[in-house]
Amino acid sequence: MQLVNVFGWMLSVAGTAWLLIAVTPRLGLARTLKWAGGAIAAVWLITSTIIVAMWLTGLDPPEWFGTRLFQLVFAAVIAGILSAGNLVFHGMVDTIIAFHEAHNAQNLERFPISFLIRHRRLLKRCATVLWCLGAGLMFYGVWTDVKV
Repeated sequence: MQLVNVFGWMLSVAGTAWLLIAVTPRLGLARTLKWAGGAIAAVWLITSTIIVAMWLTGLDPPEWFGTRLFQLVFAAVIAGILSAGNLVFHGMVDTIIAFHEAHNAQNLERFPISFLIRHRRLLKRCATVLWCLGAGLMFYGVWTDVKV
C-alpha cells in the first residue's frame, strides 16, 4: 500500500468524523442535504471539467490519475451521504419522541419509550460513532488497492 493511500484514508476518515460530529449537527437537516448535494455535484462538475480539458488539449493522463480521481470523487460522495444519513437518524429519534409525547403521553414511563426519551443524546452519539466506524471501513475499501 502506498503512503498516498494511507494519507488519503486517514484524511478522509478524519474529515468525515469532523463533519459528522462538529459540522452537520449545527447546520440542521435541510442545510446538510443542500450542502451534501452541492458538494457531490461540485465534485462531479470539477471531475468532468478536468476530463474534458485533458481530452481537448490531447494530454494523456498519467496511469495513476484515474484511480486518484475516482478515490477523491467517491470519498466526497461517501462523506456527503453519511452526513445526511446521520442527521436523518437524529431526526427520526426526535420525531419518535415528539410523536409519543403528543399522542401517547399515558405510556411515556413504559420501557422502550422511557429508555428512548432518557437516553436520546447517548443514542445519537452512539449512532454517530457507528457512522464514523462505517466510514472508516468504506474509506479503507476506497483507498486500498483500487484499480480503475
